[in-house]
Amino acid sequence: MVKDVAFWKRWEDEQIRRQPADLERNLLLIEGLWEEARWLGVLPHGADSVSLKAKRERVFMFRDLLVKMATEFERRSIAYMLIGGQAVLLYGEPRLTADVDVTVGVAPEQFSRILEAVQALGWQVRVNEPEEFVRRTLVLPCQDEATGIHIDVIFAQSAYEQQALQRVRRVRMGEAEVCFASVEDVVIHKVVAGRPRDIEDARRIWLKNPNIDEDYLRYWLQQFEEALGEPYLARLEEVKS
Repeated sequence: MVKDVAFWKRWEDEQIRRQPADLERNLLLIEGLWEEARWLGVLPHGADSVSLKAKRERVFMFRDLLVKMATEFERRSIAYMLIGGQAVLLYGEPRLTADVDVTVGVAPEQFSRILEAVQALGWQVRVNEPEEFVRRTLVLPCQDEATGIHIDVIFAQSAYEQQALQRVRRVRMGEAEVCFASVEDVVIHKVVAGRPRDIEDARRIWLKNPNIDEDYLRYWLQQFEEALGEPYLARLEEVKS
């Protein structure tokens, strides 16, 4: 066992700080992890239903899927931002993620705009009566038919989400620019989610991005705390510790 846990944690944090986040490196590592997981037979939950051919293809398909999505959304003038595991690849460290989470600046009343884009991309809607499902949840669960990758399309409703969509970071990938949520907004999403892995993701992002706008974080987390009664500011302190 580690003898001096506090000393070890300080040393580990310093190593994380010294290595800047690198999207290309992290994508390559994720592709390698997918290949290793395939050979070991331990692909993430939900992958077992995918054919062996699709399992081979999906190892290399995350970036292609993002580029195709960005191109289609840009063509249709749909504002969007990647959140969740894919955004962690940009600001933090790689971890094996089986799906893509994307927020779109479209109201549920304009559901048909997103459905048309989803169909053009070759994504299969995973629920019956999807328009009603979106009205109830603000989420349209999809699956890319070519790779089996799950994509959750989240409809932006709140003032916070609309502002976050104005703060996206555009990253060149192939022939397209892909819109990722800003580093602050990724941390906010992680703190609000609050699972142990989300807090750890946020902590590592915090260590690698010393210029995070903490005032922006505190403003929105305070708003959410007052509205929802959850200890989001205390979670932020946990991230910073």
